[in-house]
Amino acid sequence: MNNSNLRKRVIWFINSEIERVLMNLKNGAVNKEHALGSFNTLYQIASSLKDADSMVNLSEIIEKVRDSHHRSGLFYFTEKRTEFFY
Repeated sequence: MNNSNLRKRVIWFINSEIERVLMNLKNGAVNKEHALGSFNTLYQIASSLKDADSMVNLSEIIEKVRDSHHRSGLFYFTEKRTEFFY
């Protein structure tokens, strides 16, 4: 596998992981801290590739997630939901 093919695959992986983490955050499967950790890991991968577009995209996403008031994950939400019924 040549270097450009590997680079394309890694960039595809970064973009697919961004979508997956954002969807999990939206659904409540992960909390804010776990999402930020995943985005920081993806940022490190993008920086090792020296892919400026992915790094800018990830830094904007990290900033938006940090500024958001989203705190709860799936398990926290489930526990809160059951308290209201009992």
